[in-house]
Amino acid sequence: MGRLRLGELLILERKIDDTQLKSGLAYQRRWGKKLGESLVILGFISELDLCQTLSKAMRIPLIDVTKIDSAKVTREVLDKVTVQQARASRVVPLAIKSIRGKTRLVVASSDPTNYKFFDDLQFKLSMPILVMVAPDSDVEWFIRKYYLGDSEALPLNYIDEISVVTSSGQVGSSIPDPISSIFWDENFTGVTNMGRPPYAKPIKRKSDED
Repeated sequence: MGRLRLGELLILERKIDDTQLKSGLAYQRRWGKKLGESLVILGFISELDLCQTLSKAMRIPLIDVTKIDSAKVTREVLDKVTVQQARASRVVPLAIKSIRGKTRLVVASSDPTNYKFFDDLQFKLSMPILVMVAPDSDVEWFIRKYYLGDSEALPLNYIDEISVVTSSGQVGSSIPDPISSIFWDENFTGVTNMGRPPYAKPIKRKSDED
């Protein structure tokens, strides 16, 4: 799928219609919100349904950032994205991983269609970025907890039973550390409890790579 904007993608997936998109865009302009947040506030789509749709349509993982081991969210990782960037673009850095021989920055975003920000960040860091989808409320929780030091911050939206596909092709159970356990392959970076979209082509899986 090409680089569709969020509104175009949601219409293509029949999650909203043209009238709802126009209302969402008007709300966005008036209140300075992101389009996805505006559509959720207006009640046109739920936050989790929005994330699931983006994950399936764009074939990228849906991740529960609340299950990440806090000890692995280091200052080195956080310094890759400033708190101002995190809040403005709804993107948070999760890990620096070596994947298929390349060092990559793994990020979670409630708007994975924010292509310009990701392109600019990759250029600035001279490091490829691997994007995952997370609910915006969880992104905000991550910012409060790790950037602002709010130890009492509680996530508003849990994604239950994140599963992975193992090298044997079996679907695993929920995992405590989704960053180190997500299954990587050449074409598809990971799966969620929702599984691969029905239109995805069969993929030959490799062993897990750290």
